[in-house]
Amino acid sequence: MATNLDLFKKRMEPAKELYTEEIIDFTKKYDALGKLTIIEEPDIDTQEYIYSFEKLNGTSQEELDRISIEIMNHMEKFSKANGIENFDRAVCIFM
Repeated sequence: MATNLDLFKKRMEPAKELYTEEIIDFTKKYDALGKLTIIEEPDIDTQEYIYSFEKLNGTSQEELDRISIEIMNHMEKFSKANGIENFDRAVCIFM
């Protein structure tokens, strides 16, 4: 029998794929960001998706904060435009 977590993950899989493709495409323009790692942190009924970017070139924290805000704003708008707001609420982005 499938758990609530299993059902949640199954429902979120198409949104995860769409979101991941977009964040990879959008962040290509930032030289300060390297490899993307996605970590799935399960809870009882839901799961948190952590998108963690490697920071490159000794970029200042101020610059990373600016980039982070740009990415989060873009991904929020993208999620709303594509009907995946529930997935966006389960995402954390780190650098």
